Amino acid sequence: MSEPDPNRPPSSDLDRLGERLTQGRSEAGLTPPPGAQHAGGAVGDGLRIAIEFVVSVLVGAGLGYVLGGLLGGRVIGLLLGLFFGFAAGLRGVYRGMMAGTAAENGTETDEPGRDRDA
Repeated sequence: MSEPDPNRPPSSDLDRLGERLTQGRSEAGLTPPPGAQHAGGAVGDGLRIAIEFVVSVLVGAGLGYVLGGLLGGRVIGLLLGLFFGFAAGLRGVYRGMMAGTAAENGTETDEPGRDRDA
């Protein structure tokens, strides 16, 4: 083990354990390649975006059907609700893809799709 840095604030037992585990894994050759660490994250992000899209369409259709029933035109309300739900779902997919692209490029954004410097 290396000598503790005197300028570094004292760490907790959990931090020291994490450092020891990381060092032991690297000495044993058990460190996974960098690309393998993020493979599950991409699948999870894709599944999350797909579920959000489907839910947006279903919520839009349901709200359109209910509002159409209140106003006397369920079919028109359902179609308008589907349209707005589809548009909201596409916007969510776009924002999710832009957030993923920004994360890959290492740029931080306040709003997905827009760089902080721009």
